[in-house]
Amino acid sequence: MASALELSDSVRDQACQLFRSAQSEDLLRGRSIEAIGAASIYGTCRCNQHPLLIGDVVDAARVESTRVTNAYRTLNRELELPTPPMRPTSFIPRLISELELDHDIRRRANELAERAEGTALTNGCQPSGVAAACVYLAAQEQGALITKSTVASTAEVSVVTLRSRRDELQAV
Repeated sequence: MASALELSDSVRDQACQLFRSAQSEDLLRGRSIEAIGAASIYGTCRCNQHPLLIGDVVDAARVESTRVTNAYRTLNRELELPTPPMRPTSFIPRLISELELDHDIRRRANELAERAEGTALTNGCQPSGVAAACVYLAAQEQGALITKSTVASTAEVSVVTLRSRRDELQAV
């Protein structure tokens, strides 16, 4: 899975160690090995602030999303993973790259995300949704022709989430 996700050897090794910790704590009982493996990779990425969406891990693992999510929650709760909150700015480079947008849009989206991080907008909101709103708003300001649905699907959020975060961002 780590190879399919193009993760570094150090992230892979940390994920293996996390998997072994889960195994020694008897957390595999009642869960699939694939789900715990995928959750270990996702948990390691979260601990290292690597902007990986759980959907990316699910695709590589070929396991149902709910199984991976439940396994991750178990690992996080039982092993007390030191996962800092994800920041919207960490998702922007990936979104810009996948949407093939230019550097000016990236710069403006980062400015908007940094401004949002200083407010209550990022508290309790999905960081990929805030990042998507920043990218969409920056693209609109620069005159790029891109739809809300394209940005939302790339960020793996709903159009409603994107629109709500955009409206909140404009109010800040």
